[in-house]
Amino acid sequence: MFYSLVNVNQRFDRLVLDPFCIHHLDLTIEPFLNDNSPANNAIFNRIRREILPRINHKVNKLTIESLSMACILDTIDFTALTSLRLDNFQSEILFQHLTGDTILFRLLTNQITQIQVNTVDNIREISEGNELNILSLILSIGKYLTDVTFTHWWHNQGITFSFFNLTSTTCVSSSLTKLIILVQTFDDCLYLLDGRLKYLSILIISIIKINDSSSNIDNTKKLPKLKYFSLSSSCYTYCYNNRIVPLLRRMSNIEELTLFLSILRNESTYIVGTQLYNDFLVYMPRLNKFTFSIHTQINNNDIDIDLPSANDILNSFTKIGYRQVDLYADDKLTN
Repeated sequence: MFYSLVNVNQRFDRLVLDPFCIHHLDLTIEPFLNDNSPANNAIFNRIRREILPRINHKVNKLTIESLSMACILDTIDFTALTSLRLDNFQSEILFQHLTGDTILFRLLTNQITQIQVNTVDNIREISEGNELNILSLILSIGKYLTDVTFTHWWHNQGITFSFFNLTSTTCVSSSLTKLIILVQTFDDCLYLLDGRLKYLSILIISIIKINDSSSNIDNTKKLPKLKYFSLSSSCYTYCYNNRIVPLLRRMSNIEELTLFLSILRNESTYIVGTQLYNDFLVYMPRLNKFTFSIHTQINNNDIDIDLPSANDILNSFTKIGYRQVDLYADDKLTN
């Protein structure tokens, strides 16, 4: 639609090429279309020859994929570009763009402050082998990056990579303040918070497994820079007390906290407001917003546990100052 309205007449040109309309340019193809069809190539060629030379200095945000990268980004300079989204890239192709003398490399080096990367691979081993290298490259090249979102897919399934055995000089950034990422284990989260991202203030992280570890990663050092933290994990974990709670206690200056967790317990009851307060909320004097969904499952047939009612749980939150609380409690989920 965008390309077909250009050069119709002066009125359409003024409307379509207005900076308000083109500050975010999306040059991706619908998934059901053939990426390499002659029609698509003709469209991109026309955009490259007739349109981009007139607007490239007005575009602030650009969304591209492999085909539009080859046709457009490698031939046009976007002098005002600060935000970039890379969609549906195979990791090997993206790796080549990041290691060669390309416009992408120069953009990351000189001007990009925000990047969102979504890689898709058909061979899982290739994807798992390249993802960490790609993230590390992006952080090392992107001298001005403040905001990074990094996801990767294999046959429509999200996959993760591990930071295990990383050196202290890998995945380092002195400018990054916001990171959204999916990782494999809780240790990966601790690696990201070990000081290599020293100005990180917003971390939104999804973890596949929260389990015990034999590693010696420090989980005690305070995280004074962190202002917003979101942790989600759909797999049940026994490690609430020995892994999650110590991490949350490090966040002395946190202002907004989001938790989506599934917790297994053997000799206790639901996690209620007073326990959350004693576990970590009392360590967060600057917290002004707490959003959470904690699903607790009790796995013990040998002891008689007096489970609190829904009202008991609600009252446990109101007593510590939380007035707007929603919950669902079902004793049929206990074993």
